[in-house]
Amino acid sequence: MGPIGDAGDVWESGASEVGAWVASRTPFMDDAVLRALAAGVDQVVICGAGYDGRALRFRTPGVRFFEVDHPAAQIDKRRRLEGLGIDATDVTFVAVVFTRPGLPAALAAAGHDAGRPSTFLVEGVLRYLPEMWVRALLASLAQVAAPGSELEVTISTAEDGVVRACTHEERLAAGGELVLTLPPRDVALAWLAAAGWTVTSVLDVGDLDPLNARRGRALVLAVS
Repeated sequence: MGPIGDAGDVWESGASEVGAWVASRTPFMDDAVLRALAAGVDQVVICGAGYDGRALRFRTPGVRFFEVDHPAAQIDKRRRLEGLGIDATDVTFVAVVFTRPGLPAALAAAGHDAGRPSTFLVEGVLRYLPEMWVRALLASLAQVAAPGSELEVTISTAEDGVVRACTHEERLAAGGELVLTLPPRDVALAWLAAAGWTVTSVLDVGDLDPLNARRGRALVLAVS
């Protein structure tokens, strides 16, 4: 097969892996929100919300959704929502740069109550942060997590402690999304424990969909 065919095969393989990853993590995060609502948890904190519409899809009277993200991303998202005529006035936008301190204070200023249980979602964020800020984010969330809180987090890991080159990661880097942190799985779980979280389950997407997904992408549930 010639170069064009080879490139096409690589692209299809990468797209299939990413599709399997998204298809696994979306219901994982959605189920966390539904479980929180059923349990009467009235605070949901979505870190790195980006252009996700989870706060809009699951809006519920008496439940406050906090979207935590970079100021520039939030300005653009709110502009787009306004342009589409979508009311997001019940969503609390918290502008934070994850590579700077101040997340607990920013949440408190936005009205988050650290004395009541919350559900924290961190989807597709940690791999793009340097290690020190990965650990800082996990610790900051634990700091404002009342007993009974949950953390759902996606963690990309290096199998067998080796960071392997991946076409998808190379494409991300070319687009400005440089993957900075790929720890071995046991190291990532140790970071959670050191931050104050108790891990209750770990699912690798490679086990959930072995035909389409490589190992090294984990769905983690932890409690405070």
